[in-house]
Amino acid sequence: SATDLFALLSNPSNLSLLASQILSAPAIWTSASHLETVVRVINVFTSASIRRIQRQSTVQYQGSLISQRNISTGDWVAAVISGIDGGESQSRQVLAFAGLLQGCSGQGQRGIPVGVHSKLQNSLVKAANLSLLNDSWRSSITDSGLVIAITVAFESLDRHAKNLLNHDLLLPMLISSVLSSESGLRQGYFLSTIDVDVAEGVGKKFHWSTSSQSYRQLLSVASGPLVTALGRLSRLAAYAIEQTKGQMVLQRLLQDLCEFARSLSIQWRQNKLSEIDASEERMFLSDETLRISLPLLWRVLRTSSFAIVVVLTACMGRLLSSDFKVKHDAPSSAILVLKTLRHISFITSRLRTDMLSHYSFVYLTAIDILSRCPKDAEQFLTEIQPFKSGQIPQHPLDRSMDLYFLNTAEHFAPVLDSKMAAELLILAASPYLNIDGDSRLIGLFEAAHSVMLAVLATPHNGELALSRVEPYFKFLFQAFPQLISPRQFRFAVKQLIQIASPPSFISRQQPILCSIILEVLYARFRNASSQPLPGSPIVENFGHGAPISEEGVLVLALIDSLPYLPLDILEDWLPIAVRCVHSIQEPTLQHTAIQRFWEVLTNGGMDVDRAALCVTWWGTRGGREILLYGTEAAGGEALISSVHNKGSKV
Repeated sequence: SATDLFALLSNPSNLSLLASQILSAPAIWTSASHLETVVRVINVFTSASIRRIQRQSTVQYQGSLISQRNISTGDWVAAVISGIDGGESQSRQVLAFAGLLQGCSGQGQRGIPVGVHSKLQNSLVKAANLSLLNDSWRSSITDSGLVIAITVAFESLDRHAKNLLNHDLLLPMLISSVLSSESGLRQGYFLSTIDVDVAEGVGKKFHWSTSSQSYRQLLSVASGPLVTALGRLSRLAAYAIEQTKGQMVLQRLLQDLCEFARSLSIQWRQNKLSEIDASEERMFLSDETLRISLPLLWRVLRTSSFAIVVVLTACMGRLLSSDFKVKHDAPSSAILVLKTLRHISFITSRLRTDMLSHYSFVYLTAIDILSRCPKDAEQFLTEIQPFKSGQIPQHPLDRSMDLYFLNTAEHFAPVLDSKMAAELLILAASPYLNIDGDSRLIGLFEAAHSVMLAVLATPHNGELALSRVEPYFKFLFQAFPQLISPRQFRFAVKQLIQIASPPSFISRQQPILCSIILEVLYARFRNASSQPLPGSPIVENFGHGAPISEEGVLVLALIDSLPYLPLDILEDWLPIAVRCVHSIQEPTLQHTAIQRFWEVLTNGGMDVDRAALCVTWWGTRGGREILLYGTEAAGGEALISSVHNKGSKV
């Protein structure tokens, strides 16, 4: 084979001739699959260089020993480079240089002299830049083939050589090849072809056969050279974004990514699988579909979304850099980023995006940039608002879009005026505040509550909050503990107390609202269950763990609210809160509540007046005794001893 000959030949002329023939022989380049040929040629040069380095002295070939001491590895590489440079098919030179560079730089060692390695890098960069610059140079190699070759060699280049690449030309070609080419993601059109092959099967479950044409097409996409190298391609794109000199290149890149993400969501809607909620897949899909077909599909989609996020991370980093801060372009770029994330939300909604640092950075940075331009933010939210506000859509894709809208709109509540907050945010959130126990809507339910709290807590929404706070308050207590989580319930109660306390607008219009909330909370506590909540989280504050109960959540919510109570109300509710703490039946949870109470008193969260009142209550009005010993002195020593034994700060 060519690889064996390369590794064994010692005559420079023969080496140069063989390299030239590989790049020009019609028998090699008339293959029906162009990219397969590209990959094979790269692999020939990679394998040959690796074998040549491994066989430094002598090799045994067909029973005879051929001495190779008469040519060094450096001379061997130089002879191959000479053959590549002298070939007629100049557009293919980059393939050979990439293969050589990858082979010579493998296994953590260059294996060739520094001078030869530098010459090899320079030759590759020169050939790549000429191919990028001149269409005639790559007349016999597609853009995808050139991108693959550069990607293969990129990680073997030193920083200086990487910077010499023409990134302004490379970046558009790379993105176009990955998103649109037949060897890439094909603009997501493979998604819509699935529909015709999804049919009702045994047990009235939908079946997507692994022998169907659409599945074979998906296999072709998943195994394509560009898709299998998406990780390396996204890193190359990120580096090119850092080095590019033209802002229009970045703007066009963001537009291309947004259009591709939009195409993905449109194509996904056009097949039956999109009509099945993730929580219902086992109910409606066949075993083969669940085990084989669907996992492959989601693997391709997840890989695509990860690559998009990596590229967007680099875009946002460049946008924030001093040399690219253009005020009039920043909001439009942020909008394109947020729209891209919205279109792939049907993928990311199945992931824990809060655990993905790159996603969080891109998402929150774009929101922060757009928040500085209220009019642009308002226009963006108007464009992405639910198609039918005030209604819960039936299609899972529409619900994932609604979830993205609610999660995003929450961040813009402080910059929207009251009219837009009512028309955009409250109208979209209202149908999800009462979901009648539908488990598919739990995420939307929590997002809707967060949006309502954000709107109510915004100072300039006083009039709006006045008319909305009471209905929301009722929804909140009706939803707990069946629908709303303990963490979110505690946060919501604390926010309501803040909204109802001076100097807010509501506190002037309804001065007793704060007391009403506390009384309802206390009345609910008196009838609350001490049994652990179904599927309840473990309370791990202060190093202790215990399943949380309804009464525990209510007491912790009351304690969390203390720093925001008006002085006269705070003085009345300090002893009530302590009595509630000692009414908790579970010892570990009671201890956690005592520790939380002490933390609220000492962590600096109260203003001067409230802190002074608490100091007086603690020192001269029996606060210390009632917290540490309970309502009766008997057994106090045992209680405080137990607290100290558990590492308490009290």
